[in-house]
Amino acid sequence: MRMEENCGAGIHLPPTDYIHTDIEGKHVIYTTLRQTAKHTVGLDRCCHNGRLYTRHGKKYFRPYRNFFAGKNRELDMLVEAGFMEYSDDVPFQGCPTREMRTYRFNRLGLDWLGAELGMYIYDVES
Repeated sequence: MRMEENCGAGIHLPPTDYIHTDIEGKHVIYTTLRQTAKHTVGLDRCCHNGRLYTRHGKKYFRPYRNFFAGKNRELDMLVEAGFMEYSDDVPFQGCPTREMRTYRFNRLGLDWLGAELGMYIYDVES
């Protein structure tokens, strides 16, 4: 199913990767869901080694990875929307008090992300 047919979740990526703001005279940068989602599939790297290409006017991306390790409330929203799956892993760097998850986009999520970014994103396994 194409993402255009399933926009019922109402989740959209912010227009920028980061939010820059000043708080009490200090420059603060916040990572948005857009950057986190791009990082999950490896779209945040400066050189894509041919993984991002254009054919017949359409953009395509073949990711080399599909995971995000950590605990993230925004990615939990994508899990609830059915765009991602996660597994609970071993404690973070051997620290039993810090929870960690490994998030992964499913096919529906890759279609959603591709529609948000204006490209088709292949599955890592294909």
